[in-house]
Formats: sequence, C-alpha cells, structure tokens
Amino acid sequence: MPTYLVAGAAGRTGSVVAQTLLDQKSKVRVLVHDAAKGERWKKRGAEVAVGAIDDPHAIAAALRGAEAAYFLIPPPPPSASGILARARKFAEAIVQTVSGSHLKQVVFLSSVGAQLSDGIGMIQALHLAEETLRASKTPITFLRACYFVENWGAALEGARNGELHTFFPADFTFPQVGTHDIGRLAAELLTEHPKAHRNVELAGPVDASPSDVAAVLSKLLESEVKPVSAPVTTVAAAFQGFGFSPEQAGLFQEMYAAIISRRVTFESPATVRRGKETLEQTLGALLKRG
Repeated sequence: MPTYLVAGAAGRTGSVVAQTLLDQKSKVRVLVHDAAKGERWKKRGAEVAVGAIDDPHAIAAALRGAEAAYFLIPPPPPSASGILARARKFAEAIVQTVSGSHLKQVVFLSSVGAQLSDGIGMIQALHLAEETLRASKTPITFLRACYFVENWGAALEGARNGELHTFFPADFTFPQVGTHDIGRLAAELLTEHPKAHRNVELAGPVDASPSDVAAVLSKLLESEVKPVSAPVTTVAAAFQGFGFSPEQAGLFQEMYAAIISRRVTFESPATVRRGKETLEQTLGALLKRG
C-alpha cells in the first residue's frame, strides 16, 4: 500500500487532505512542526513526522518510503519581511529533498495568477516557488486555487453587527473556493501518476460578490447584513493597523488591486475545475466555529 506524506496537516487544507486519504483507508504520514499537533493524527491511524517544511533533513526523513507528497508554503507571521525570499527558500528545500527521493509526484498548493511574474502582490511568492519547483525532475502538480471563502472569517464579527467589511466593490463577482474542496481535490490528485509537471486550477461551484456573501450571511444569521466596501488604496494602511509589516501590507494591497482589475485570473479558464461546497456550507461552518 502506498504511503502519502501530507505537510501542513495542522492547517485547513492539509488536514482535509490527510483525513480524506485516511477515510479512503490509505496509508498517511503527516509532517507537523509541533509533536503535540501530531497526537490527534496518531489516534486516527496516521504516522507522524516532526519537522519544519523548510528543513531539508526533516523533509528527507519524512519522505522515506512515500509515494507522493502534498506540500504548501505556510503563511508568514504578520510581522515578517523578506516574503519573496522566504518562499524561494521553502521551495528550494522541497526540491533538494524531493530530487533525492523515490517520490512519484508532488502536489503543491499554489494560487490563481501564479503564472504571472509581477504586479500580483502576495501571489508573487507562489510564482517564485513554482519557478523554483519546476527544476525538480519529479512531476509536480501545481494546484492553483482561487480566493479562499474562509478569508471572510475576519469579517464575521462585523457581519454579526450587520456590516460585511471588504476591500472588494460590493457587486464585484470573482472566483472563491472553500478549503474543503481544495483538500479533497489535492487528495485525489495525489493518487494519480502524472508523467510531467502540470497545472490544475480550482474554483468554487459559482463565482460570488461581497453582496452575494452578505446575502448568504443574512440568511444564516437571520438578520440583515450589508456589504461595506473600502477603497483598495486603503488596504496597506489597514493591514499595518492589523499588525502586518509594511512589506506584507503593500503586497496585500497590490494583490487586492490585481484581483479587482482582473489581472489575477486563471491561466486556462476552459479547464478550471469546480468544487462542490457552497458558500452557505463554508460560511455556516465558519460561524459555528465562532
């Protein structure tokens, strides 16, 4: 029975990848940076490897005997700088260890727009990661997901008080996807055997606007929620107010502007896969978490 390594199993997508594979009775090994976070996976029947995703020695040890692996770049701490160099470092660690392994393939979580080299803000980190990973002789599936529905979690407190705060125009419709759909597709892709690098792009079942999100929240909360849009030019100042470094805040502003201008888009729109989880399902789960 093949063994699948899942990095970031304590996170939103990695946890779904690991659980989906376990539900299919597959052999799973999770890579966590904190041994305590691996205990729940041991109880579910997974093997546990402890180490950081940017540590080649930890990755190499975790990869022994694995057939395929799921990797992602963990989000940087809000105060961090050197974001682009950090992304390249993570990717280089993966390439270094994957090249000396017997893996048949890697599934790497990337982003819509990662085919672009500039003007895309935070997504540029994933462009650089992809560029580095393409040097690997092991086939890599770049899973390019769109905007996470879970990103609305930061606006739920305001929504409970009737206002959904956003930097997107109220009627701006764009692709959004729940992390459960990302994890489930990643698990499916891990069991395939591609012969070369490939891109797989993913969106949710339907595109949606802040007005659509507000309408769903109104239904779930049983009280009216209205979208309240701030100019995209205020993103950097707002993010610095949230505790982000000036570098990250600027990259977030550039990313929001690139999404709104439609610069960030799928490379192959005709082949974009669609998830199944609705806005109502994902937002409802977020509200239950508090």
